[in-house]
Amino acid sequence: MRKEARIQQVRVTPIAFRDAPLLNASGIHEPWALRSIIEIETSDGRVGISETYGDEPMVKVLEQAKTLLIDLSPFDLNVMEARARQH
Repeated sequence: MRKEARIQQVRVTPIAFRDAPLLNASGIHEPWALRSIIEIETSDGRVGISETYGDEPMVKVLEQAKTLLIDLSPFDLNVMEARARQH
């Protein structure tokens, strides 16, 4: 029987890219967009990639959450969420 893949590594890479300022109801936003690229690598070599907000408070939260995911199944989203909420 094949062993289920487990999360072995989580990488968070903050990025910034040009985002043309647009006038909206709250004014003009900054000329840069801040995002974070999230890579989750499993024990069987698969890599999942996602992205989310990338401002400083979010990057700190993401860095703290990395260790909470190690050794979980990448498909067990309920356990991931429960661990994150506990911390």
